[in-house]
Amino acid sequence: MQRNRWTAALAVLIILAVAIATGRAAAQGTRVRIREAHTGTLFMAPVYIAEAAGYMAEEGIDLELFEVDSGALGIAALISGQVQFFDADPFQAVQLRRQGKQILFIYNLTKRVTLDMVMHPEVARARNVSRSTPIAQRFAALRGLKLGITRPGAATDVYMRYYLKLAGLNPDRDAQLIAVGGGGALLAALRTRQIDAFHLSAPTPYLAEKDGFGTVVIKSSAGDVPQLDNFMYTGIAVHNVYANQNPDLLRRWVRAVNRANRLMRSDQAAAVQHLRKHFPRTDPEVLALALREILPALSEDGRITEPMMDKHLQFMLDDGQITLKPSAKEGLLWTNRFIGP
Repeated sequence: MQRNRWTAALAVLIILAVAIATGRAAAQGTRVRIREAHTGTLFMAPVYIAEAAGYMAEEGIDLELFEVDSGALGIAALISGQVQFFDADPFQAVQLRRQGKQILFIYNLTKRVTLDMVMHPEVARARNVSRSTPIAQRFAALRGLKLGITRPGAATDVYMRYYLKLAGLNPDRDAQLIAVGGGGALLAALRTRQIDAFHLSAPTPYLAEKDGFGTVVIKSSAGDVPQLDNFMYTGIAVHNVYANQNPDLLRRWVRAVNRANRLMRSDQAAAVQHLRKHFPRTDPEVLALALREILPALSEDGRITEPMMDKHLQFMLDDGQITLKPSAKEGLLWTNRFIGP
């Protein structure tokens, strides 16, 4: 009797092993090459890791990642079909719907705005501001400063203007917003005092801090700005038609990214090693610091909620970016249907 039970148990294990192997083979049997544009920021960490660690390959996906200089270029590539995935924001999705073009968020990257503001230390001392200063005082300290942005209309511009408005300031009169370009250009401008401050997602602000010509004074990624917390800031979007035609592929993509998400939280040293493939010029210590700093702002599983989306849509309405707020309910701008239990 005992022997029969062991035989039956062994048979079950063999069947399970075959089923797992067959499922994996099926996933890899239809290998798919996809292209994903990104803006080179660390909130994309789980995607970078999923590619570098081979998780995408194990799901039968050959993922090609390439960096674009702006969200506008990424959206254009997505709509034209040059790429299948892009890290977009709800404003871009709403704009496209006005034009009769529809993209769908399938994965949430962040739980809040991740732009961290770095200020030249001499300016911070002169304005008597630091992370411990009340946030209203930090906003007010922006009066009269030369503030770097990537380009007009970009997130760096929108949220910088928002901070000035929260301080009761006029963004067009009470500060200079200077379009500088990407992270490298912003760092160079701060180092040479062409600008007094800028904000960007990690790791860029922490490179300035490490080299001594910057100090982080507003850390939105840590919740310094309550209005921008529990906020659908950015997520992975695909074209609606692509989503409807490739549900299995999207589930495989999500599985790989969530596997990377778990690794970031269980073994940050291993996560940093994988990230170095995509940040080869960043000091590993700075990369590790930046990951620790931004991790609390990153979504654990990619799920989007109606309140998070509604908060961003209301922000756009209040800020005058839109005149009519679309529904925040699932199915219009976003879906969780490709995320497993």
